[in-house]
Amino acid sequence: MTRRMLKISLLTLSMALPVNLAFAGVTASFRYPLSNFSGPVLSQWAQLAVDPERNEVYALHQRKNDIRIFDEHGMEIFVFAEGFGSAADIAIGNDGDIFVLSTGYQTSTLHLLDYRGERVAEIPLQNLPAAFAAFAADRLVYRNRSLYLVDSESMKVIVVDEAGRFEKAYDLDRVLKPFVPRDDVQRELSINDWRKRQLQDIGLNGFTVDAQGNLFFTVPVLFSAFKLSASGELTSFGRSGGSKGKFGVVAGIATDEMGYVYVADRLRSVVLVFDRNLEFQLEFGYRGNQPSNLIVPDDLAVDRSGNVYVGQAANRGVSVFKIVHQDVNPLQADEAISIEPEKSGRSTEEVEVDRLEFVVDQGSAAAPTDAGDSGWDSEAVESHNHEEKNHE
Repeated sequence: MTRRMLKISLLTLSMALPVNLAFAGVTASFRYPLSNFSGPVLSQWAQLAVDPERNEVYALHQRKNDIRIFDEHGMEIFVFAEGFGSAADIAIGNDGDIFVLSTGYQTSTLHLLDYRGERVAEIPLQNLPAAFAAFAADRLVYRNRSLYLVDSESMKVIVVDEAGRFEKAYDLDRVLKPFVPRDDVQRELSINDWRKRQLQDIGLNGFTVDAQGNLFFTVPVLFSAFKLSASGELTSFGRSGGSKGKFGVVAGIATDEMGYVYVADRLRSVVLVFDRNLEFQLEFGYRGNQPSNLIVPDDLAVDRSGNVYVGQAANRGVSVFKIVHQDVNPLQADEAISIEPEKSGRSTEEVEVDRLEFVVDQGSAAAPTDAGDSGWDSEAVESHNHEEKNHE
């Protein structure tokens, strides 16, 4: 068993990173930002994908025009220029193949790269239905040797095999009709909730597929996340609001091997965790300047070790959190979180951390209270608008 002696400033720890060592239920602990030997790798809303076979994570940096690969410890091991200039998303195949989706004006192209990032081929989409002739994907997910291409604006999904041959299609706009407010209700919303609605994008935002073939996606204008089962049953979960467990502006969505669902909220700057029954469990992040905080989180990815990768705004890069489930013994972990003392001149103590990770306290001062669902944080709204403008 590996043991580490860690120097921890107790005063700094109590003020900046509250500790909760109670492992009842599901818990989330901040681990580290994705980094290289120069320090944290800065990025703005990186698109993320996990290679489950090698437990590596890929980050597509659209502004920097590159793709970076990180090992299971969050260290960069390889980087290459994506070479397309308009790459929108990335997915990793079972054999380590890299799929890159690039976009143009009302068009999209699927590319296959080898493990060195060198282009192997362009994958043409074959035998598409006539209704999808104008399809232009901007999201990409790989699952069970199939590629899911998503047109977030039209809310259509095409599923093809690794060679681009058509398998099936979904029209989520049609599926969602029962959940869309009537015209008179929408007019009322536009008057009373204008601050929320001005942040919304029409169509889908987050999208993922679990191992059973269930589709999960978020629709900001409906303040909801959805599960479309493999049998065609649609379930909505989450409620609009500004308090704990509620949705502000929903964004990225991901699932883990235990069936838990993770939803990023741009406005509240948190990631919400739901169990396999789609019941809210906890949230983590919150707006702030501490390493465990988040600023306008967006894309999410989860690996087999329970690490949740969160892309965010403000050039904050990708933060990594560890999830521990109640039916998993947390004492099985061999690695302890490393916390460096601040250079404040205060005294420090030697603390031995034996296979335990410090858990971000959900009751910290950064967390919102349940003082009502209408108390939207004006600073968060302004920051969200600012980041949106910079991203355009």
